[in-house]
This record gives sequence, C-alpha cells and structure tokens, in this order.
Amino acid sequence: MCRVLPILASVSFSLASLGQNPASPASHPAEKQPAPCTVSGQVVTATDGLPLKSARVGLAEEAGPHSHVFAAYTDSDGRFAIEKVSPGRYQFSVSHAGYISQQFRSKRPGEPGAVLSLSPGQEVTDVLFRLIRAAVITGRIVDANGEPMTGVTVTVLRKPNADEREEFGPGANTVQVVDSAESVTDDRGEYRVFGLVPGDYYIKARESGDSPVRQRLTDAVDTRVLEALGSPHASMFYPGVLRLEQAEPISLRAGEEMRADFSMRHVKTQEVSGKVIAAGGGPATDARVMVLDPDNPDFNDLNVSSDAKGEFTLQGVPPGSYLIRAEQFDQEKHYQAGQKLVVGDEKVESVSLALGRGSIIKGQLRSLGGRSKLDNVLVELESTEDSPAESLDWAKIKQDGAFQFLDVADGSYALNLVGLENTWYVKSARLGADDVLQKGLQVEKESPPGQLEVTISSVGAQLEGVVTDQDKPVAAAQVRARPDPETAFNRMRSKTTITDQNGHFILTSLAAGKYRVIAKLPAASADIPSVTSEPTAVTLGEGEHQQIGIVFATPRN
Repeated sequence: MCRVLPILASVSFSLASLGQNPASPASHPAEKQPAPCTVSGQVVTATDGLPLKSARVGLAEEAGPHSHVFAAYTDSDGRFAIEKVSPGRYQFSVSHAGYISQQFRSKRPGEPGAVLSLSPGQEVTDVLFRLIRAAVITGRIVDANGEPMTGVTVTVLRKPNADEREEFGPGANTVQVVDSAESVTDDRGEYRVFGLVPGDYYIKARESGDSPVRQRLTDAVDTRVLEALGSPHASMFYPGVLRLEQAEPISLRAGEEMRADFSMRHVKTQEVSGKVIAAGGGPATDARVMVLDPDNPDFNDLNVSSDAKGEFTLQGVPPGSYLIRAEQFDQEKHYQAGQKLVVGDEKVESVSLALGRGSIIKGQLRSLGGRSKLDNVLVELESTEDSPAESLDWAKIKQDGAFQFLDVADGSYALNLVGLENTWYVKSARLGADDVLQKGLQVEKESPPGQLEVTISSVGAQLEGVVTDQDKPVAAAQVRARPDPETAFNRMRSKTTITDQNGHFILTSLAAGKYRVIAKLPAASADIPSVTSEPTAVTLGEGEHQQIGIVFATPRN
C-alpha cells in the first residue's frame, strides 16, 4: 500500500514533506470529528496508458484556518490511496518528473482543474490522471568567436494569456511576456530547460556573471576581473537579436525536444555612474540601482548596489532611452527614487538619485469582528499609470495597526493589502472625505495628504452556487465576482474561484456592494476561445449569504 501523509500548516507539499511520518490535524478533544474521507485512483501516461510509479499526488485544502494537505506516492501499478482525509474542498493535483503536472479534471495541460469537494465519510474511487510528456528546449550559447559561454542565464518566455492579463491590473498592456523556466549554461555552453507545456516560447540569454558555476570555479582575482569587465555581451533573444519583437518563437508539442543554438555578440555599450543620496542627506549605502526600458518590459538585467559612499557604476548599457531607479530598505522603511535616462555614444556620469524626496503618507489599520494577525500583512500602493517601472510601494503594519509610506512619488495609486488571513477583507479605505477604493490615492508633493484610514473586517459576505451547461453541472469552470462598476482602484475586491466536480462554487470574504458574476470555461485547445457566461448581477449586504445559478446559455459542441 502506498504511503499516506496528512500535513499541517501548508497548502503546498514537497519531497521533503512527503517523507515525513503521518500526522493527524489538531483538534479539540471535546469536538466530535466528522467521518474521514478516502480518495484513490491511478496515474498513467497519456500516450500509451502505462502506469507511472512514484508520482506525487496531493490534496491541498482550498481555504480554511489549518490549510491541511494530504499526499501520497503511487505504487508500481501507478495506483494511490489517500485515506483519513478531512471533509472539505481541495485542490487535487499530481506530478512526476518528465511530465506536465496535472490538476483534477483540467481541460488542458498547465490549466487549473476542478476543486474536489469531499463530504463526511465520502469515498472517491477510480480517479484517473493521464499525464502528458513535458517538452524540452536545449541548446548551446557561444560568443562571436564560437567559444562556449559558461554561466549564461537562459530564460524561456511566453506571452501571457487573457486570464493572466486580468490579474496584472494597472500596466497590463506593457507586459509582453512572462517567465516560464530558466537554466544556466555549463562549461560547454550547453543549457537544458525542461518541464514545458506545449506552446510557443521565446528564448533569452544574458551574461549574468554571478552563476553558481562561476562562483565555484573562479578565484578571488578572477572574480574581481569579471566584476571590472561587467557584462560586455548584450542580452540576446533567439536566434540572435537584441529585442523581443525581432525574436522568433519556438513551437513545442507534447514530449518534443527542440534545440536552439545561438551566439551572443558584443555591442557598443556605455557606462552609467552616479550617486544615491539617502533620505537624511548622506550617502545611501547598499541601495539597489536598476535601469528599466519603458518600451521593453523584459529588459531587467542591469542592476547594481551602491557602495559605502553611495556611488554606483552600471556597465554594459546599450544606447537608448530608459528609466533609472534606486530603492533602499532600512528595516521596515522603504525608500525609492527615479528619473529618465538617455544613453548615447558617451558614458553617462554624475547621475543623482535622491531618496526620501517624495510624500510621506501615514496610515492606521483598524479591525472589525475580531483580531487579525498582522505579522505578514503589507499595505501596497500600485501606480495606475501604464508604466513598466515597477511603480509599487509598500509599508509594513505594526502591531498597533500604524503604517507609513516614506517616499511616494506624485501620481495616482490603487491600494491593496497583501497577506491578510483568508477570512478577512478590506471593508473601507479613506483619506479624509475621499473613498480610496473609488477614487484612488492622488499624491501631490505640494499638497501633502492626511492620514489614510483602512478598515478590515471578518464579517464578509458569501456567494455560492452551481454552474450548469444544458442542465449538467460544469466542473473546473472559473467563477469571478467583479465589483460593479469595476475600476483600477477597487480591483482588489474582485474574487475568483473554481467549481468542484459537482459544478458548485463558494466565494467568501466579499465586501458589501454590487457585483457582476461571470463563469468562464477554458477550452480544450489554446486555439479555441474560452466560453464565457452572461454576467449575473448580485447585490450583497455585509455578512450576507446568497445563492445563485450560472448557466452557459450558448450551445457548445
């Protein structure tokens, strides 16, 4: 029989956790525990149905105070049995080396699957996972002389899908590609990127100069030489071009291994140097300085730290127009500064970046309906102006609820709270008479704002229901509740979940207000558009529990 391991206090599992001894979720001795559940099935290959031994199968609780995880390995016949599972709603997935991880009832590789809902004492048997072979890209990176290049970071990129763009929020239009996987060339200049889902990819190579391979093989003098040389080779895209729009995509099928060799070349680059000034007027030590390209958001290779005098030198900057930014972290304080940078045929010197010249915004967080843990909660201000310049500022919350932003540049911002316990939500955010969740936070240095008042509550509304298509429940449908109207400032109130095997969904911790609820069913192929339901209008009161039905009205083949 395979090994079964319930694990506490984590919604992810690893090989390390799979090797632990079984443990039962903690409970109050006086409480009567509901009857446990059992989930069993088999994992096989999609091509020929052969059993897969040692596949990792896991049930991760979708939400809850304990976030239980139950996991097991498959045996020699590819079979698994996970016993003594607590009733609840779980993300159910399986993974195996060389194959694409798959979720329960997923429509296509790499896409979310259905939630598995378990009632007390329920036994779910004969679950069958058919795993698809992952694709691989290999290749060799050489310099202009054909010599192998060691320690080059090779990143595989892909274009984001529509659902991912929705999650990006402000500045989504500037996001051209997202990272999928990464590798580093060895002493032969060879790289191998594996575990890829079928699709189209771009390949980017950059001479990082700080790979583990180089750190082990170079002595102290050679390390200093490398630092002095900087990165004389420009970052390149396959098949050897400088910009993403010139790159050629590589199309991969399931299990396919493609080879992509190309060379990196020297380009005429310049040195950019200057000084970072701390908020107190002295040198800013160990501030991070980076160069960002507004027209090329994936351009993120050039960064360095300032020295004890606050001075910095960036080498290998190609000619062009950029944004240069500096940021510094001082315990719980976060400072930043930025300006435009134009690089031509000569080195750029005496760049001055002064931290602490933006507005100071003080705030206070209040809790309703109990006491929330604030140890890992951050208040974020995200610029609503389209810019790839990482226009994000954050502040930690103290135990008394106080927080402050020390260096906020002029502009318009949306507020967000990260790290709240899943039973809590942002009830309101006000700056004087202004509703920040409606109008945003408008920052002007000449008009310092007052105190930002943020209120969180544990008394959220709940919305649940069933998604159907031609009177049949739809599993693995994505259900999203959007504020009505939705703006750049209230997107944080949008909630998303996935239906279970019965087409049932639950959205919790919703703020009171109006919503448009839409269900989306990913297509079986990336070439076919997703099917979306007509929006359902819902008005929720504080703490209210409503039930609705969502129907896919358009007949589908």
